Amino acid sequence: MVGLVVLMGVGTLGTAATGTTLRPRTVMLKKLNHVRAAYGLGAVSPARRLRLAALRHSDDMVSRDYFSHTSPGGGTLFDRITKSGFVSGYSWQAGETIAWGTGVLGKPGHIVKAWMNSPEHRAILLSSTWSRIGISRACGRFLGHTGACVWTADWVKRW
Repeated sequence: MVGLVVLMGVGTLGTAATGTTLRPRTVMLKKLNHVRAAYGLGAVSPARRLRLAALRHSDDMVSRDYFSHTSPGGGTLFDRITKSGFVSGYSWQAGETIAWGTGVLGKPGHIVKAWMNSPEHRAILLSSTWSRIGISRACGRFLGHTGACVWTADWVKRW
């Protein structure tokens, strides 16, 4: 599980055909599932508890100004998913993709492109293992950059 850094740019959020602005995580989910479909893979479905776990991680990275799958206190993906309650009583597997950027390079389309250009992230995105996902972003001053958005996507299969 390797993070990815995306820097500097300017742009706008994607919009629906009706002209209504979609939530960034909704745009991200649509883009991820579009890529998966192009490779003959099934869609991943959002899970609220996974989204909250991902959000806590994105928020933590922004508030404590670090970029890693492991928090400064040692918290890991395993810890976040377990604490979410989503996998209680199940066997499970998980993967995580993280990225950050400013302006247009912090938007869903560019983050997905960056993930697809990273072998580690591409392997997660294109794995048939995953069925559920939690997507989040937190924006603010990050690693000296104003207006940065930090993304976390937690991918899970439980059985």
